[in-house]
Formats: sequence, structure tokens, C-alpha cells
Amino acid sequence: MNLLVCTDGRAASAKALNFAAQLKTRLGAELGVITVRSGTPATETPPPLGTPFALDQRQLLPPGLQVLIDAMSQLTEAGLLQPQTTVTIRDTPSGYMFACRTPEGGWIPFFEGFGHFIEVLNAEIDRNKYNLVLVAPPRRGAITRLVAGDTTRKLVLDLHASVLIVRGGNADSRFLICADGSPSARRQFPMLRHLLPAIVQPVDLIWVNQPGVGDPALRDAEACLEHASSWLAACGKGGHLHRMAGENRAQLITETAGSESVLVMGASLRHDVYRRMVGSLPMQVLSRTPASVLVVKLPPEADEAYFKDPFTC
Repeated sequence: MNLLVCTDGRAASAKALNFAAQLKTRLGAELGVITVRSGTPATETPPPLGTPFALDQRQLLPPGLQVLIDAMSQLTEAGLLQPQTTVTIRDTPSGYMFACRTPEGGWIPFFEGFGHFIEVLNAEIDRNKYNLVLVAPPRRGAITRLVAGDTTRKLVLDLHASVLIVRGGNADSRFLICADGSPSARRQFPMLRHLLPAIVQPVDLIWVNQPGVGDPALRDAEACLEHASSWLAACGKGGHLHRMAGENRAQLITETAGSESVLVMGASLRHDVYRRMVGSLPMQVLSRTPASVLVVKLPPEADEAYFKDPFTC
């Protein structure tokens, strides 16, 4: 796993950093940290470059780099970084960066990028091949989303990687997988196989059957549930199976998850116009739930890989 966690210095970002630290520690994953600033580097006084900068003078740095040093301090307290008194800041095509050494001798890079939020994240994803982004965007009401835009929605639609929207749950919480037999549901499992060693509690499955669904879809759902249940049990993570029925799938999923879980959903590959105008099931759940939500975005062939090697943990 190659993880990228986004921070802006708010308390919610601290939760995302904590979640990322849990995953890195338990999976041996690679980790990068990024903060994104609007405008360009020219709008701020440039930091000293290429020489060790004393951290006790951090108040002299631009705000974005101060946010990154706060993140560095949190990861140091979590044991992911060696304590240090200086950092060496370097420029990049889109901003600045520095790197800190881990106790094992590796490095965690810290990036400050300037520009459009999604574009900066995608450039970093493409450059360093991150496959999961952890981020805690602010939750907004319907009117605010209409006026200011919905960052969460944009992340799910436009990010070039799977995204974990961090809210209530973390790696120690209950994971609840939405499995309805659809291709998007099956595409979750290759990533879950990588994440499973980091999950502490048994993993629950949920399927909400809508009235009027035809027999082929019902058979696909049952086959997916049986397959997933057997796989999780073989990995020692078998949990509860929630079979439910109702018109409002998003509401039932949200109520079952509560506020301190991690919901796992596969990204829809429906036509972009449909997703933006109508909204896929993950979009509907994200607008309601206080739980954390992992939206898995993998190519179509990923659901075939799930059935070829089902019992590997």
C-alpha cells in the first residue's frame, strides 16, 4: 500500500493523520503527507531552502509549512518518525517539500502544493503512485454545498485513487462492507485483502435488497455475500451479515453503520453525467453518514481478480 494523507491543520485532519499512522504501522505501508494551498508560491514569503531550518523558529515559516510541521510532530508522537530539531526544505514544481526519517531508516515526505485542491492531489498521486488517499474534508449542509461546492463529492468523482473520507471510525473500529454482487462491490475485495491485516475487529457485511430487483441480481448478491463471508471467515475476520430490505438503501446503510464505523463501498462506473446529476449509492451515503467511508476505485478487471484467489489473506 502507498498512502497519501491530506492535512490542513484542523482537528479533523488530526484524525486522518492518526488513521494513516495506524495503517502504516500495521501494514508496513509507504506514507506521504500533503497540504494544499490556493494560489501560487509567489503569494507567500519563500522559506529558506536547502539548509537545515531550526524547528523552534517554525513561526517564521509560511502557514502551509507550519501545518506540515504540526503533522510531523503528530507522527513523531505516534512513533513513526525519529525526533528531530531541523528540517531541510526544498522546492518542487508545485510548491515545497521536506522529508523526515523513520526509526526503521525509511523516509516520510511532506509536501506543500499550490493550486486547485483536486488537481494538486492528482498530480501527486500520479507522480508517486499513491493508491489510497486519506482526507477529512469539512461536512457541509445542503445550502453551503450548493454555494461553496461539495469537496467530498469532488474527491469521490475526480480523484485518481481510492479515497478514505475520515470521520467517526478508524482502524480499530468496526468495518462494514457493502456487498450487493454488483461489479463495483466485487472490486472492493482486492484492496480489502491488502487492508485486512490492519483491521482489528471482525468485518461485517451488509446487503440491502430493493423491492422489484430481478432474480439475476438477487443471485449475484447472494453469491457475492457467500463468497465474501467464506473469505473473511478463512482470514479470521468473519463478522455479522446484515441482510436487509427497503427502498432507501442509503438510509438503511447509514443507520446500520452508526457513527463510529468504517463503511467500505465500491465506486460506481456509471456514466459521469448520471453520477453527477443523480448520484451513486456511495454519494448518497456520504451525504448522510457520520462514519468514515472508504470508496474503492479500481479498474473493471479487479472484480475478476477477487474470484480467482478468494481465500488469500
